[in-house]
Amino acid sequence: MRLPHKLVRGLHLAAAPLIGAFVYSRALRDDEIFAAVVQWAAFPLLAAAGLALWLGPRLARSSRGPRA
Repeated sequence: MRLPHKLVRGLHLAAAPLIGAFVYSRALRDDEIFAAVVQWAAFPLLAAAGLALWLGPRLARSSRGPRA
């Protein structure tokens, strides 16, 4: 399944403020529910979207096979 580039970029940009809030806000960092959301949803989503954006074009080129 191929996700559109704009959707992956949007997910990446939507998860980034949650990570920033977790890092820079002691009150949010101490909240167990927010910490769980960041650790188990936002960070993995951000990492996967970042890898997809970074490696996506390279993987798409390699899956097409050699040039004729």
